[in-house]
Amino acid sequence: MSGETRRPTPPSPAVIGIDVATASVRALCVDGRGRVLAEARADLPPPVRTATGTSEQDARSWWPAVQSALRRTTGALPRGGREVIAVAVSATSGTVVPTGSDGEPLGPALMYDDRRAADINAEAQRTGSARWDALGLSVGPTAALGRAVWCLRTYGSALHHVLHTPEFIGRELTGRPVATDWSHALKSGYDARAGQWADEVFDALDFPLGLLPAVGAPGTEAGTVGPEA
Repeated sequence: MSGETRRPTPPSPAVIGIDVATASVRALCVDGRGRVLAEARADLPPPVRTATGTSEQDARSWWPAVQSALRRTTGALPRGGREVIAVAVSATSGTVVPTGSDGEPLGPALMYDDRRAADINAEAQRTGSARWDALGLSVGPTAALGRAVWCLRTYGSALHHVLHTPEFIGRELTGRPVATDWSHALKSGYDARAGQWADEVFDALDFPLGLLPAVGAPGTEAGTVGPEA
């Protein structure tokens, strides 16, 4: 018999994906082989939808749900989450939330199926038709672009940013503003081929591009998850 003491094999690195859907938040942890190590879900309040086409959800409900799902997921891991090397966030495409200078919501999140800005979107489609045609895209009645403009016209100087759900959650995770990716930004008027917002459209709508988040490639590192998460 050998007198050597074998050291336990350390857990392999793991990653967590967070999906903020309409009805719930789900956190899923997998290892390098794609094996599910732990997962958890937290419910969200249902959107408030009206006959006039508005669709809203309390954006303040997102972060507590993310915290709950994330902490229960990491709590089920052998090392309590210390083996996690990366966290990714996805969400319903087209949902936006107006935020003030403190990063807090000025009002409810405007959901992906909200039609209140259909007229603005129609104007955006006409103004940017050459660009949209070249991209094979169109600005439909529920596009997030129009809702961003609606936020400015509604909240005025109090509006500091119009964020998609992943940036809103990313700020809570890291403690600082984070960029979006071009996938989540498409419905807000981002030209992924040119690598820029459709400036001629936003200029025509008197919307400063500084109210929109920076944009990077999907998978780009956004920051470091802080202790509050």
